[in-house]
Amino acid sequence: MSSYHLNRFLFDLKMDGEAYERATGDLDRALGRYELSADETEAIKQGDPRKLRQLGAHGMLALYVLRLNPEFQRNIYWSQK
Repeated sequence: MSSYHLNRFLFDLKMDGEAYERATGDLDRALGRYELSADETEAIKQGDPRKLRQLGAHGMLALYVLRLNPEFQRNIYWSQK
């Protein structure tokens, strides 16, 4: 299985402000825009970068799933591109 859509979601989460707003507003709807497996969707919802890496996500991009965690949303690091 290709990990393109998984990496595309994570890249969009990092670089596209509108994609980030969609994901923080309604994650299920935002994920519906990508062809993700059930395992990929679950790992994103759990906010688990290690699991995402095992599923084929690029190591650096996998960390951006943490932006969905409210604890990290105010951290200046995650607002940088």
